[in-house]
Amino acid sequence: MLRPHILLPIFLTLATLILASCAGRQTAATLNDIETYIQARPDSALATIRAIDTTMLTTRSLRAHYALLHAMALDKNWIDTTDVNVVMPAVDYYAKHGTADQKMKAYYYLGRIYVNGHNQNSAIISYTQAEDASIDSYDDCFKGLLSMAMADIYKSAHFADKEREYIEKGMEFFHAANDSAHYNLSYGRLAMSYQEKKEWAIADSLFRKGIELSTRDTAAMRMFLVHYATMMVLQPDPKPHEAIDLLNRARLEYKLNFPLKVYGIYAYASVLVGDDKTCDAIQAFLDNQPDIRRKETRYYDFLISKYRGEYSRTIDLLTDIYSEQDKNVDRMLNNSITTILQDYYQNQAIESKRQTQVQRLSFVVLILGLILLFGAIIITSIRRSEKERIAADNLIRIAEETNALLLQSKSALEAQVEEMESAGRKASVEYQSKISSLQQSYIQLFKGQFDTVSSLCKTYLKFREKSEDARKTAVYGKVKDIIYFIGREKKQHALFEEQINRDLNNVVARLKADLGKVSDEDSRFICYTIAGFDPNIVATLLNLSLSNVYTKRSRLRERIRQLNSPYKDEYLRVL
Repeated sequence: MLRPHILLPIFLTLATLILASCAGRQTAATLNDIETYIQARPDSALATIRAIDTTMLTTRSLRAHYALLHAMALDKNWIDTTDVNVVMPAVDYYAKHGTADQKMKAYYYLGRIYVNGHNQNSAIISYTQAEDASIDSYDDCFKGLLSMAMADIYKSAHFADKEREYIEKGMEFFHAANDSAHYNLSYGRLAMSYQEKKEWAIADSLFRKGIELSTRDTAAMRMFLVHYATMMVLQPDPKPHEAIDLLNRARLEYKLNFPLKVYGIYAYASVLVGDDKTCDAIQAFLDNQPDIRRKETRYYDFLISKYRGEYSRTIDLLTDIYSEQDKNVDRMLNNSITTILQDYYQNQAIESKRQTQVQRLSFVVLILGLILLFGAIIITSIRRSEKERIAADNLIRIAEETNALLLQSKSALEAQVEEMESAGRKASVEYQSKISSLQQSYIQLFKGQFDTVSSLCKTYLKFREKSEDARKTAVYGKVKDIIYFIGREKKQHALFEEQINRDLNNVVARLKADLGKVSDEDSRFICYTIAGFDPNIVATLLNLSLSNVYTKRSRLRERIRQLNSPYKDEYLRVL
């Protein structure tokens, strides 16, 4: 008997496990609920996530789900974290587990965190891994977001063609998802891409289309109006008045607080329309900003100085701009996205080769295991063969006894038929009833004989694929002798059909005559069915599937029902 001091720790352990299991299920339900409203109410989702007791995340799958939703909620609340540990539990788990959607999203948010930390090289690798996972995803909206994120990376690296390719791909995904908000916003992205390539007419058309579709979307309209205004002052035939109208609309109608770069655009547009006072006021304001922020407006300072003919200041500003561009070029050369992706795909190829080698080794181990299993099966089969031989001998003995009884019954029945036929030849109702009853009795006895034959056929078919040793040869010979009568040879089948006609009042001949043209296979099928063969045996003898046997019998009976024959009921009884 267990003592109390031993029972207590066991009880406490069990209680702890039960409570942890219940808490884990409750946490999983909470996370599933968050996922239903995180898109519409990201602030509420983030508050709920932060309130979760992380000690209740007792499994890897729970920790992965929590990490993915946490990263998603931070991103949707414009909290630009740079801590990759936020999402790494999801990345590590979904890399090998979970759905394609979960894997895609985990790598996407890892890429977003890298972008927040200005680590474009790591970001493009994460986005590429997300793109690989997206092949098996059905979330078109999210695949659109991923495409736009990749377009941002290529824009920062000045790969204009790749940027445009991913913008257009994103628009296709948004259109497939019926996501009009992101689809309309994409017009501005595409317009800016064409603006960068100085394809002004196309960019102008796209900006106008985007503005037309997004009048109710404040964030989209701010972006469209600012970038459209920028194009208005930078294109070969500048339209500064339209640029000022666009910027004023963004400030007044859509409550945009101008960033420094937009002040620079406004100042340049003002000087182009002759409003030097506004231009000077804006530049005085900008001069009070820290030098590091003044870089944002340096290009527009250069354009203003050039327009005003202040050549000394223009040269100084141009020198600063070229110096900064040289640094950017050096950074791009040292951190080329193309090189990064080449390294990534090369590593992927190496990993794929390693995985192939592992799979081959696993295959060899599997084959060896199968060989051992097959050997065990053979040994077991040999042990069973003796039991099967005894069972087969018993079956044959029963068949032989049944054959003898059948011959006796058949002789007696034939005598009765002959006696009845000689007693009255006038086809009275009473005579016909007796003949029908006699036929039914005989048919049942005849079917019983062929049930035995069917069992023997099964035994033969079971053994025929195995090696025939001395003991089995005798069994096969006996079984073959019994089923040879119903073999495929035409001569034997004719004898078989003749016997059925002789014993069953010429039923096969009458049925074939009423049906009209009957194929050789249908003739065999009719005979085997009348004789009561098991459907599996009929299928084997005629090389049909079991389902085809049942279908063929059903169609035959339906044809008979359509006949205008006095023997129709008799046909249906025997079939």
